[in-house]
Amino acid sequence: MFKALRSKALNLILIHLYAESSVIMLAFHHFQNYRQALQEISRVTKNGQVILFTYDPAMISNFWLTQYFPSFIADVNLTFLSVAKLSSEIESIMGKTVSIYPFLLPNDLLDSFAAVGWSRPELYLDNTIRNGISSFSKLSENELEHGISRLSEDLKVGAWDRNYGYLREQTLYDAGYRFIYTIDKY
Repeated sequence: MFKALRSKALNLILIHLYAESSVIMLAFHHFQNYRQALQEISRVTKNGQVILFTYDPAMISNFWLTQYFPSFIADVNLTFLSVAKLSSEIESIMGKTVSIYPFLLPNDLLDSFAAVGWSRPELYLDNTIRNGISSFSKLSENELEHGISRLSEDLKVGAWDRNYGYLREQTLYDAGYRFIYTIDKY
């Protein structure tokens, strides 16, 4: 039987019970104390599998969006642990081996996380899309307005397509999203 529970990540309500697995989806970077979060996840998951969906900050400077919003690079590097560091911390705290699997984004991605518009830059002109992406909320008003204006103009005159139009033809893109999951040691 599957039962979902909602609780605070650093103090889960499973006191005498445990979860067969834990899944953390693009949330790990929001924990103020990631070691405490890993300890709590380990406590309640015991011998079960842990799966984290995260972002590899080493990939951010390759993403064209940073040409319009350069603060994204510093924000991502401050916000996300490197995949190597996170993997090492998981192995150390949980005593489990990890594996890393890249999540390639489809060109028709519906979930509006940060790289949703990798091949559809017009999406970033939509305030509704930007409001669902935490990195945009951290930008200064000046950088946001300037970046939107530049992107809009580049789309209008064809500059974006000259520089990045090949992306519109791709079906998948490695923006840097990764699944990190524990595996049993043999």
